[in-house]
Amino acid sequence: MHGLCFPSRPAALIGLAGLLLTSGSAATGMPGATVDGPAGTWAPTLRVSPLLIAEAAEVWSLIAAEQNPIWPGWNASDTPLLFYLPGEQDVLINHPRPPAGFVPYEGPLRFPSGPILVRDGPTLVEWDGQNTARDINGVPTLVVADPLSNLRLRVRGLLEDPRPAAEKAGTLALSQLAVDPYEQLALVTHEAFHVFQRRAAPDRSANEMLLVHYPVLSVENNVGFALEGAALADALRSRDAALFRRAVLQWLALRGERRSALPAKAVEYEDGVEFGEGLAKYTEYRLFQVLEGRAPGPALGWAQGFSGYGDLESRREDLVAQMVRHMRGEVAVNNDPYGAAPLRMRLYFSGMAIGALLDRLSSGWKQSILTGDSSLTSLMREAVHASAAETRATLAEARRGADHAALVDAKTRLAHEGRARIDSVLGGIERGPGTAIVIDYSALESPRVGMAFTPFGVLVVDPDRIIYTQVPIQVSFPDGAEVAQTQPSPLLHDKKRRLVRFRLPRLLAAVEAPAATPPGGPAAALEQELPGVRLRMPRAVVERTGEELRILLQPKRE
Repeated sequence: MHGLCFPSRPAALIGLAGLLLTSGSAATGMPGATVDGPAGTWAPTLRVSPLLIAEAAEVWSLIAAEQNPIWPGWNASDTPLLFYLPGEQDVLINHPRPPAGFVPYEGPLRFPSGPILVRDGPTLVEWDGQNTARDINGVPTLVVADPLSNLRLRVRGLLEDPRPAAEKAGTLALSQLAVDPYEQLALVTHEAFHVFQRRAAPDRSANEMLLVHYPVLSVENNVGFALEGAALADALRSRDAALFRRAVLQWLALRGERRSALPAKAVEYEDGVEFGEGLAKYTEYRLFQVLEGRAPGPALGWAQGFSGYGDLESRREDLVAQMVRHMRGEVAVNNDPYGAAPLRMRLYFSGMAIGALLDRLSSGWKQSILTGDSSLTSLMREAVHASAAETRATLAEARRGADHAALVDAKTRLAHEGRARIDSVLGGIERGPGTAIVIDYSALESPRVGMAFTPFGVLVVDPDRIIYTQVPIQVSFPDGAEVAQTQPSPLLHDKKRRLVRFRLPRLLAAVEAPAATPPGGPAAALEQELPGVRLRMPRAVVERTGEELRILLQPKRE
């Protein structure tokens, strides 16, 4: 699931597609499609890109079949699809129980596996770039944002890039503005696979709350990741059996050494992300193997930059090159090189690479990863059968790399800069402008809270405190209280003190703020919308001190 994810440097493209002009892109129809009505008839109300629908149909010709060449046993013929342009239009395809308000699409496009429904106005997903899988009316559904939505996300990322405007403009590449049809095909495949994963192995993906145990800024861990990326790339590029085995052994040895210093929960997190997102990324790599040499559908001929499927090696190599850059930490995902976003993207690519290597080592690995409790790492270890002597020799060789010292220096600087960045964000939450909102739930019996957030916006302060950024955060408390931000603002969760703290975009006037509870007064229900947040508390005491609004949640009376 891509969720919120954008690069800060022009050369990095991370699965989100951008399209400047979309109208009329698929006038010749789609693969497996028919065109109804008089010649030239078009559906003037279709606001979602027709080309995006055509690209999804191209993918469906492979994955919506009993003999799926990308992943045996995966048949997407009954998977619903949602394409959305935030606030403008939802296009829902092949859904057995569509929500209210959807009407049949009566234009010329047809999708091979089911009817097309359209609904204008407020959309099921409100935020840009949410390429994912989610339940819609209880049915797991592929969700892909319209290219304009993904483009807006990229533009926002560029605007938030701290580099000077002239430098950003000077490095702005056309590839950041125009859609890449191959990336779109890969994106649809990736998100469709998530629906299959949820059915086949619903409990295997990562628990994002384990991020609090992950040493994101560890010098040794980040150096180890970079060395692993180089070994994986060598193995993927190797056509010689001996060189292939040596590179695989190097990777296994490096991973074993790196993980030996990690907490068990951090290793669990890595395995979970590699299973969830890494395998989905693997389907992109596999797609560019399966498509090679095939005849494309006619609609793809209208896509800017599309040159057919004659030779897709450069596409696979581009994924390998991206993997190396991400695992070296050279891509500042979401303009934040210090948080969880770069870590997650490394695991997307490492999982992709391990899957591609297992294709060469173990014919039954796909069944094993879905039905057992093996990780990708353990399957590789079983497939290679490395001796202790081989492991020691290859590890020593990997450590002698020419850039090892440079990597240590770079990751040491990253750790110092990252600590300063975390302290700066924490200071802004505690002492910045705007009214501070503090929710104190220490009086409640249960300490468990529910959080809705993007794992691409997480900063770990220490084992007790974590900061959530990038998107509006929602918090649900055990007494039924809820906090729902309506615009993003860094939010601190202090588990030890049982506090949630963030700041409003401005100072509240006295008439805007909830009334303070009189000293010794009883708790009361609080339901109010403030600038940037909605509050709903069944029983709370409200205190106002200077620029801080403190809300103390109270247990129910017996």
